[in-house]
Amino acid sequence: MPPVVSPAYLSEKEAAAYLTVSLSTVRRWRRAKIGPAYLRFGGVLRYSRQSLQAFIAKNTTISE
Repeated sequence: MPPVVSPAYLSEKEAAAYLTVSLSTVRRWRRAKIGPAYLRFGGVLRYSRQSLQAFIAKNTTISE
């Protein structure tokens, strides 16, 4: 059986799961222009894994 390859681009629902937030939170962030970068292919929104990882890194705070 060939290895399962994860897609390079995730749907809104998959991005929400990746970030462990609700779909409505991802949508609210997008409308407010504070969420991760996204692409629009036709009428379909997609998030790259790279943009999600960058969003996490940008919003990570380490408390001491």
